[in-house]
Amino acid sequence: MAKKAKHSDAIMTGILVTKFKMGQIDVEDLVQMAADVTKVERCSAAKKVLEAVRDSPDFLRQEALLANREELI
Repeated sequence: MAKKAKHSDAIMTGILVTKFKMGQIDVEDLVQMAADVTKVERCSAAKKVLEAVRDSPDFLRQEALLANREELI
């Protein structure tokens, strides 16, 4: 059973990375998913994706956009 959980966690991680790279989800979405402990696989995968993309140009660009948006509000 643990092997199946690891496999599905890896699949969810891949899905989230793909969606992030395609622009379908952003940093804010990943943070919300990581905080939602009711969906364990998604929460774990979102935490891994956040950690992996923290130094990527996409992450830094999106963080800057979020900061600018918050200043406007």
